[in-house]
Amino acid sequence: MRGPYTPENYSMDESIGYLIGRARAVMIVNLDRVLAEYGMTHAQFGIFRKLLDGKAEITTGELAREWNYNIGAMTRMLDRMEEKGFIQRQRSTLDRRVMLVQLSDKGRALADRMSLAAIGMLNHHLRGFSAEEVEQFKDFLRRIITHA
Repeated sequence: MRGPYTPENYSMDESIGYLIGRARAVMIVNLDRVLAEYGMTHAQFGIFRKLLDGKAEITTGELAREWNYNIGAMTRMLDRMEEKGFIQRQRSTLDRRVMLVQLSDKGRALADRMSLAAIGMLNHHLRGFSAEEVEQFKDFLRRIITHA
């Protein structure tokens, strides 16, 4: 299948991958800045929101697979989040080898404020887009992911 790029028209600075990467990098810097007040990073916030939006508790392995981290890296990130009081871990009653991760009382108490800070930052980046354009953009990104 022939695509939109050819050797004649390809420029790295205008490639979709490069532009997505640059947009992501700018958003990460700004998300880290707004979350610094809470002692949280963008990577930790992604895990935090997964816990907030999804199951009440999830395993370390499930989180590692979701974020494409190895178990050791995920465990270290969860260690930092637990030290800061955002999450708590406990052994599964069904399988003692499994650690379940859930938000702590402190994490739940800060969820609204941290989420509003992150939403404000995201809306700032999207201020030049209509609601329809945002939906279309998300659809385009989903199609890229699906065809990967």
